[in-house]
Amino acid sequence: MPLKQFARIIVLLVVAGTTFEAADPGLPSKTAVYVAAARALGSRDPDPQRRNPDYLAIKFLGPRERALLPELPLDALDLDFASAMKQLGGGLVDVLRYRTKAFDAALLDAVQNGATQVVVLGAGFDSRAYRFQSQLGSVHVMEVDLRATQTYKKQRLSEILDAIPPNVSFVPMDFTKDNFLDELRKVGYSEQQNTFFLWEGVTYYLPESAVKDTLHFVRDHSTSGSRIAFDYFGASNPSVNNPRGLYARWGEPVIFGFPNDSAREYVQLEGLGVLSDTHGPEYICIAEVVNKR
Repeated sequence: MPLKQFARIIVLLVVAGTTFEAADPGLPSKTAVYVAAARALGSRDPDPQRRNPDYLAIKFLGPRERALLPELPLDALDLDFASAMKQLGGGLVDVLRYRTKAFDAALLDAVQNGATQVVVLGAGFDSRAYRFQSQLGSVHVMEVDLRATQTYKKQRLSEILDAIPPNVSFVPMDFTKDNFLDELRKVGYSEQQNTFFLWEGVTYYLPESAVKDTLHFVRDHSTSGSRIAFDYFGASNPSVNNPRGLYARWGEPVIFGFPNDSAREYVQLEGLGVLSDTHGPEYICIAEVVNKR
């Protein structure tokens, strides 16, 4: 696939898990707010073993964001933990606790194993560049997102942080004209450096062709030892192609699940090695670029 065509898929679809076009242009999507709310609530769990480590999530959820989900009692986030859990429910809180910890661990492990670049695909409200400033001080973090969504996030970050870390670059994409690789290169991306691609909360919103194209991009445009971590649904998951599902009703339907409820063989067939393929509360796969000359 030509890179320009792939760039359109990357921006229009890959960011879909966190940044679908909102009802009001320039505002985050409903799923982005919903997921952030679950992370925020989990970060207040009094049990440190169960606590979600994303302590910044709550800071993204001011009145503007909460107003996007009037059907949910997001003001319950201001209550004590037990009361908030009763009002909001704990299912997604448990899933996001597991997912946040898994992706945090995958990121830090990749850095410990030589990654000098991190590319966050569809960054949305991802906070890892800011939560892990000390661990990522010498690592170049590139957040990729739609221009309007990224502008919104940068404004929120200016309200949350004293300053954006100097190792963070923003890669705003205009899917009508931008080339994904060219835009990455503008901020210093190198295909010769070990890279970690963080692809959280995205694959199930994409057509299968876009999932394959993303895997191919990592395979073809990063060096041996580079990794990609992503979560996914199996094809048998009842949320896949369910028009009555919550996200579908929000206009953000789940449309893809990996065949045979596993990503391992699928990813290997696309030319990547699989380091792990875990089936916990969510399915998470970590793949690696191998045997590249």
